[in-house]
Amino acid sequence: MHCPECHSLNDTLNGACPACGLLLLNLKPTRRAEDLATKKRRKDDLQAAATCPFCQGEIARDAVRCKHCSEIVDDDYYRARSQRLRSRVNYASWVAYLFGLGALLVFRPVGIVSIGAGLLLSILYYAIPVEPPATKRNPHRLTLARRLKRQFKLERVSIPIPALRKKRLVFIGTPLIAAMIGYSANVFLLQEPMNDVLRQNMAFRGMNVSAHYEYWVIPGVVVYDLRDLSFRQTPIDVHTAFLEFAKRMRAAKVKRVELSYRGTTKFTIDGAAFHQLGDEYAKRNFDYVLYTFPGLFHSVGSDAPSQAAGSERDALLRFHRHWYGEDQMTRSVANGM
Repeated sequence: MHCPECHSLNDTLNGACPACGLLLLNLKPTRRAEDLATKKRRKDDLQAAATCPFCQGEIARDAVRCKHCSEIVDDDYYRARSQRLRSRVNYASWVAYLFGLGALLVFRPVGIVSIGAGLLLSILYYAIPVEPPATKRNPHRLTLARRLKRQFKLERVSIPIPALRKKRLVFIGTPLIAAMIGYSANVFLLQEPMNDVLRQNMAFRGMNVSAHYEYWVIPGVVVYDLRDLSFRQTPIDVHTAFLEFAKRMRAAKVKRVELSYRGTTKFTIDGAAFHQLGDEYAKRNFDYVLYTFPGLFHSVGSDAPSQAAGSERDALLRFHRHWYGEDQMTRSVANGM
């Protein structure tokens, strides 16, 4: 055979041209076994190939996406990958949430930040799509109700207990579910009784009170936050509204009640004194609920009212003045009791 480069004559068994060094195709005869092996490999390659259902292009049988149209051809793989990612986010959200609850007892800002991070991870958990995204070639075949059911499906997560080996705490869902349950407890156990009190008396119209647990998550500590007053309210109306709330909460387990004005805590009272206040008001012991009332509370802050000598009525006025009467927008204390 002649070399295609220098056109010199070469033997058919040569692998390279001795004149110019060009590699030559060795066309030596092959055995029948090698031919059969080649045919088998080609057959296996044809069997491993598949057709894209969207563009009809040839793809590998185990492909996840089509190399021609980029459509997802393996939905099960996509769901499994999303499931793994959601499980990791679910675990991280519960760890942040539980750490935040523990940190609230030691350093509250860290606890609040950790709980907030857990809630953000919970939102991310529900935002991760379970089903492949819809495209023009591959529209959704599932109904909206079924897609929502899969998207908001609750998953179990087990967190190991450090002090005990081979012991785990099993939780269901995400902290977002726990936050919704906690918010519902605040609404139905505290805010709704307070709203009933404000609705039952026309003298309370225009008064806005927020009753909730401390940080909305700590049971046993109730925050009675006076948010707004109208020109109709006098100190006796504000006083009566709080007593009505104490009357309704007599059966609740309360360790401490914080009296606040627009988010600022002014007074605290322990649970036993709060329950006794509700009992005495239910018995119509007005001397106790009016004149013994200021002595049951502990003032908070350096600007607390002084315990100067004076009548019991003056002590009650000083209590209301320190609670909300120092605000420039509030003039009801000037009206007297």
